[in-house]
Amino acid sequence: MAEQTDTSKKAQPKPAKGKTADTKSRTARQSHPARNRFLILLFLFVAVLAASAYLLMQLATMQGRLDELAGENTRLSETVAAQTTTIESMQTQIAEPAEPAQMDMTPLREMEQRLRQETDSLQRQLGEVSAAQRNLQAQPELGWKIREAEYLLNLASLKLQLEADVAGAIVLFESADRALADAGRDGVLYIRQTIAEEIAQLRALEQPDREGVYFRLESLAGEIAQLDLLLSLRESIATGDDTGAETAADAGFIASGLEFLGNVFVWRRWDERPEFELVAGQEEYIRESIRLQIEQAQLALLMRDTALYRASLQAGLEQLQSYTGAGGGSAAGLAAEFSELLMIDIAPELPVLNQSLNQVGEFLAGEPQ
Repeated sequence: MAEQTDTSKKAQPKPAKGKTADTKSRTARQSHPARNRFLILLFLFVAVLAASAYLLMQLATMQGRLDELAGENTRLSETVAAQTTTIESMQTQIAEPAEPAQMDMTPLREMEQRLRQETDSLQRQLGEVSAAQRNLQAQPELGWKIREAEYLLNLASLKLQLEADVAGAIVLFESADRALADAGRDGVLYIRQTIAEEIAQLRALEQPDREGVYFRLESLAGEIAQLDLLLSLRESIATGDDTGAETAADAGFIASGLEFLGNVFVWRRWDERPEFELVAGQEEYIRESIRLQIEQAQLALLMRDTALYRASLQAGLEQLQSYTGAGGGSAAGLAAEFSELLMIDIAPELPVLNQSLNQVGEFLAGEPQ
């Protein structure tokens, strides 16, 4: 029997390794859901526990706040009760007749007395000011006339320096002299004497007639615009030939020799003068150039620029003589007009008259205010 048993044990086949692995895998899969359910239950328990703790904390906080509100309500009730009592007490006091207050009138009487004294003092001062004003009206103070004279003298000096207006400066000097006379001060007599001397200096100046010079330049420009340059040049040459012949007739020995040769030979004079021609448009250009010089001289006259005035007229005269000849002819009168205008001093030097102004300033500085 024992042999059979051993034989049967040997005869039983051993389980395969693959089946054992499958069995283990199923066992592991069956254990995973159980572990997951445990973790979920644990998480839910923790969450419920945390929520319960939070709710308990909120409940405790709310209970504390309710206790505070209850205490505050109690305090407010007490305050309202106290105020009600106070109001009732005040109403009772108002309803009762007030006793007359005893006041000390001594400070008020003292204040009234001081105010009366100040009022009397102000009335006295007002009377003094009114009396002084009446005195001023009876004897007016004209010291401001001296300052007016100073202003007029300063204006006259500026008019001479900036505008070279002698006539206007004389008027201002005379106005300043009248202002000093109206001031009624004996101490300004020497200033008036100085003003009279300065007025005499201005009247002694020879001032050019700028308006007349301007009109002469305007007339000269009109004559230049109508000038025939070619005809004037021919006339100038003809005048020069006639003058040369007269000079040769009085030349002594040379004249006798020429007369002898004239008896031997037959001299023949040209019947026609040589023709002078200008390029087309050149004559008009020359006239316009001279006119521009004249207009520039007019501008210099208005600006009182002596250098520019003379330079412009000199340039115009040179152009006229260059294209019309230096002798006679119709342009000789225009050249003479140029020369006369060149001799006019359009901006003579003016004196500096500040002595009277300085004297007025010194007088005002030393006068008591």
